[in-house]
Amino acid sequence: MALRFERRPADSVRRYRWSLCVPVLLVALLGFAKAAPSAPDSALQAPPTLLRPLRENIPFEIPEPIDPKVFSGYPAAKPFTVVPRKDQLTFFPCTNCHNALKPNPEPRKLTAAPHPAALLHGNGRFWCLTCHQLQGRDQLHTLSGQSVDFDDAYLVCGQCHFNRQKDWYFGGHGKRVKNWRGQRAIYNCTFCHDPHDPTLKPRAPGKAPPVRAELRAMTTVPDVKAGGHP
Repeated sequence: MALRFERRPADSVRRYRWSLCVPVLLVALLGFAKAAPSAPDSALQAPPTLLRPLRENIPFEIPEPIDPKVFSGYPAAKPFTVVPRKDQLTFFPCTNCHNALKPNPEPRKLTAAPHPAALLHGNGRFWCLTCHQLQGRDQLHTLSGQSVDFDDAYLVCGQCHFNRQKDWYFGGHGKRVKNWRGQRAIYNCTFCHDPHDPTLKPRAPGKAPPVRAELRAMTTVPDVKAGGHP
């Protein structure tokens, strides 16, 4: 009786060969790992850093006591006067009513106040008495408790808005009145900004000023390149 051999497919042959090679490769890798010299512990450590912990950068020393500083403006700013505004306040002096009321520092809804009582300033970070005095309501106060006149409200505003206050001191913010030379007279912060709702609302532009005497309105745009007035 003749024997018959079946021919295996090529894929089966390749899988069979790989199944024989894998154990051989694993044995060779294990032998190489045992024969290789082990690295010293120093080579496995992280390289030393040049930075020290923050607390070690500066030796700890107890600072000498100093007198508390009081903000007195910017010496480089030109002198100025602030336009008074108290005479324009409808309910000033505040003590006309508050002298007859018991002071209550508790934040609450002011339902019976004759003046606007909605505080849309600071997004809930403070209340009325953050700026107004509890006793002596005709005065404001700073964070350190220093009394401030209503006409000097910029000293209170500048505690938070110090960048804008610096621009205001040097003429980059706010409005100057009367002249552009000589003594500076400028408006207070509260002249333009409602301290209870300081965000300026959008508004339509005003009308163009009238043409001055002996001047004619421009009907065409001058040609600057041809020597016309820019």
